Amino acid sequence: MREKCGKFGISCPKPRPEPMTKADIIIVGAGSAGCALANRLSSDPSCKVVLLEAGGTDDRDAIRSPREYFSLWDTDADWQYVSTPQRGTANRSHKMPRGKVLGGTSSLNGMVYLRGAQSDYDGWAAQGCDGWDWESLLPEFAGLETWLKPAVLDPLNELSRALVEAAIEAGFRRSSTFDAGVLDGAGWNKSCIIGGERYNNHRAFIVPIRNRKNLTICSHSTVAKLLMEAKKVTGVVLSGGEEIKAGEVILCTGAFDSPRLLMISGIGPAADLAALGISPQIDLPVGENLTDHLLIGIVYNSQRAISDLNALCTESCAFARSTPTRSDCDIEISFATKPHFAPEAHDDVQRFTIIPGITKPKSRGTVRLTSATPGARLAIDPNYFDHSDDMKAMIAAVRLSRSIGQQKALAEWTTGEWWPGASVETDEKIASYVREGVSTWFHPAGTCRMGLGPDSVVDANLRVYGVESLRIADASIMPEIVGVNTHGASTMIGWKAGGLILGGR
Repeated sequence: MREKCGKFGISCPKPRPEPMTKADIIIVGAGSAGCALANRLSSDPSCKVVLLEAGGTDDRDAIRSPREYFSLWDTDADWQYVSTPQRGTANRSHKMPRGKVLGGTSSLNGMVYLRGAQSDYDGWAAQGCDGWDWESLLPEFAGLETWLKPAVLDPLNELSRALVEAAIEAGFRRSSTFDAGVLDGAGWNKSCIIGGERYNNHRAFIVPIRNRKNLTICSHSTVAKLLMEAKKVTGVVLSGGEEIKAGEVILCTGAFDSPRLLMISGIGPAADLAALGISPQIDLPVGENLTDHLLIGIVYNSQRAISDLNALCTESCAFARSTPTRSDCDIEISFATKPHFAPEAHDDVQRFTIIPGITKPKSRGTVRLTSATPGARLAIDPNYFDHSDDMKAMIAAVRLSRSIGQQKALAEWTTGEWWPGASVETDEKIASYVREGVSTWFHPAGTCRMGLGPDSVVDANLRVYGVESLRIADASIMPEIVGVNTHGASTMIGWKAGGLILGGR
């Protein structure tokens, strides 16, 4: 069931030529969480694991090259999701790229790896998610990192070094690592890049163990809905009608598709499902609590030549609090050696960008079905800036970024800000600039919330409430979004899920 894949000479899955009828566990989605989960579960030879992926091979130059991920948007490797028009962002719709390929979104993301803050996970535990506190998760991060091998890029771009020094001059503490659970400060983030190539989760977790006899990897296998008998999941139905039975099904399809598969199968808000002609099986708040990070750019003219080293890779960042009374960081500032968020200048001036973003938004959105037909478009409404505190935090982030841009460490690099420019100075003008130019950070989370009480979809063991033999292990289960890029946490969720399941066998 495997074919040799071209120039890289590795064995890659191809579509199954024969029917399959039974597995111990079906994992739906070979993305960040699904690949880590498949690796850990299949380490038990007695556990027969089937990993299903709707997309195809990750054996393509644009995936391997760290600087070409933007070219993958709107291709067959992308689900090509788009948000509903957002009142909070000047009625703009936003592209929501999600990986439809082995490795999932780890095949087309920015490759940044950050664990998150201790307060992120201790906050989960405080909401009734036992075993998800920082100390309990440290062994999980350590375990997955032996496979993923995230590291600070080496060598580093000279301009990135100047940007970090400027942040220190602006009052940020120097951070030697962001792995210890404390984010405040400026320093070097880790990346999933090895030997100058993207190291996505398929390469990290699946390629080294692809010959395990108890692991079957099926690409081009889109799951249409779950098979259910009464309130027990017994397998999945593929888009072509083929059924695969299993003792347990685990959804690892992310904050958009995990709720989609639940709802199309009758698990979700009963009134909404009934209105679409779907017979409700279990009434749960599926698709609620959608949370996402947002970011904007401050662009500077450079008076020095900028090296192309690590172009379009985030080497460094800084974390801060939008108000002195906050107990955790809610601002992440990234540094880019290319211009972003600005109009094309049509000149020969090189430019760089300081990129402020908010990581603890209070606004909450939804994911909804628009039809009872599997595969129909989703209504994705992040509800950006619905809560007024989010804009206040973004304005604070812009001002912090500008303070970095004015430091002596950058004096030999730039004469000043180019975009949006000195005329955008008041809170009102900054807010207008943000609404018209802000982008998602592509970190959707929270739509199948883990926790206790009526607002939750899964328990601390990731089991869907009211349903037997069904779990979810991806970013959708986050009770509150982590205050960093979500790839590390999503991978950890998949890795931890494997330990939970093996421990209960």
